[in-house]
Amino acid sequence: MVDPMRSIKTLAPKVVVDSGQLHWVPHFIDFSQWPTLCKDETRTIPSPQMAHYVAPLRGDAARGRVIAMDPWRGNCVTCHEIPGEEWPGTFGASLHHYKQRRHTDANLYQQIFDVRITAPRAVMPPFGPLGILSDQEIRDLVAYLQSLE
Repeated sequence: MVDPMRSIKTLAPKVVVDSGQLHWVPHFIDFSQWPTLCKDETRTIPSPQMAHYVAPLRGDAARGRVIAMDPWRGNCVTCHEIPGEEWPGTFGASLHHYKQRRHTDANLYQQIFDVRITAPRAVMPPFGPLGILSDQEIRDLVAYLQSLE
């Protein structure tokens, strides 16, 4: 929930134990700058953008895994089933054996940067245009995904 009258505009529900009540309290991160997929959303989002990928990749798979699991950055595990992880998402494509799919680094970089270029109706956030992930963080995610057996 968003309350524009508060300094931290994003609110999170807090159950008041044994009361039957729900209170809205400030969330520790303000997500109000990011548009939502809600039908009532009035903010505009950036148009789909082509990525400007320049080889070589120079990504770090270990850092990419951390980003994929981080709920405040990549949060890939929420939607995607990732091998070896306890909380498999079921909404997005499975990432098992991703390396065997032989996607180029440039194509995978584009998918993460702004999936709307190749899949206009996808619900995956455009991580690049919204400023959620930096160029290096996207490169690290690409390296991680390319390592998945």
